[in-house]
Amino acid sequence: MDTATHIKESPRSDQTMLVLLAQSGDRAALEQLLHDIYAPLRRYIILLAGVTFADDVLQETSIQIFRKLPFLREPAVFRPWSFRIASRIAFSHLKRARRWQPLDDVPPEQLTALDPGIGELPDEVFLNLLDRVSPASRAVLLLHYQHGLSLEESAIILDIPIGTAKSRLHYGITTLRKYLTSERKPA
Repeated sequence: MDTATHIKESPRSDQTMLVLLAQSGDRAALEQLLHDIYAPLRRYIILLAGVTFADDVLQETSIQIFRKLPFLREPAVFRPWSFRIASRIAFSHLKRARRWQPLDDVPPEQLTALDPGIGELPDEVFLNLLDRVSPASRAVLLLHYQHGLSLEESAIILDIPIGTAKSRLHYGITTLRKYLTSERKPA
């Protein structure tokens, strides 16, 4: 059996094996786990908390993964467990920075500052749109739409009830629609 083919067929079992090895003190396995999760976590954190906080949040997340990995009871859930840790740390950073404010509190002149064109939104405009949504709703939006997770999976990662995940998703979409609608209305 070709090992490269075997690895492609069962990445979850390989990740589970790496978690078990890392829990037993294998440093190479821990490094491989952190290396594998780095890129997806970084993308998620940048969109959730912004580029400014990304390195700090990612570093704190890595430290927490290192500290808490021995206590992870179910090695198969390493990836969602890592996203949950990153979400909590990102929320903490955002609260400390008081970076977001609800759309209702934004002055009208700031709402019209962006001029999204027809078609695909540029990255900067998209990130500015995400800033209009609360961090809790932003996390559900990113997990559901960018990472392709179901609402149930998103709720598990964020450690919230499914109803709360649905509410946050609805609030986020409604806020974005409200903002985009107000932008496209003629003055």
